[in-house]
Amino acid sequence: MKDGPKLPSVSVSPSAEIEEGSSVTLTCSSDANPAANYTWYKENEDSPKASGQIFNITDFRAEHSGSYSCGAQNKLGRSNSTFHLIVVAGSSTMSVNIIRTTLVVLMLISVFLLSLWMRKKKALSSTTEAHEPEDIELDSDPEYDNISHTAAKTEDTEKQEDMV
Repeated sequence: MKDGPKLPSVSVSPSAEIEEGSSVTLTCSSDANPAANYTWYKENEDSPKASGQIFNITDFRAEHSGSYSCGAQNKLGRSNSTFHLIVVAGSSTMSVNIIRTTLVVLMLISVFLLSLWMRKKKALSSTTEAHEPEDIELDSDPEYDNISHTAAKTEDTEKQEDMV
């Protein structure tokens, strides 16, 4: 007896919660004579996601969550079955995200501290360079040399007068 497809049944493997990053296998089956052709759709998307009795989603992500339908069709009719898939964050994925976030924060702090250190070092070197020429000029000023020699000569003259 020829028959259109009955309401398809869908199985999801793994049947437990779907962890982010895992693979999911969807299988659609329907009693039909002649045999049905299968097409997979996701809600709010016009084009089919896949065709065939089995639909594999590798590296399951949050954007894969939503309502899916399996359509079974032969020359005598069509029947759809709709179901919902939800991704849950896996413990390993959450750990990786926490580690990744921590590393990014540490790198940003390191870059910030390095930039502060470089800015301080640059400021110190520019103030040191500005004062060095003044120090050199003060040390080699000939006026101060003459004053000390003049004072020494005056004392020598007074000592000689006292001796006389």
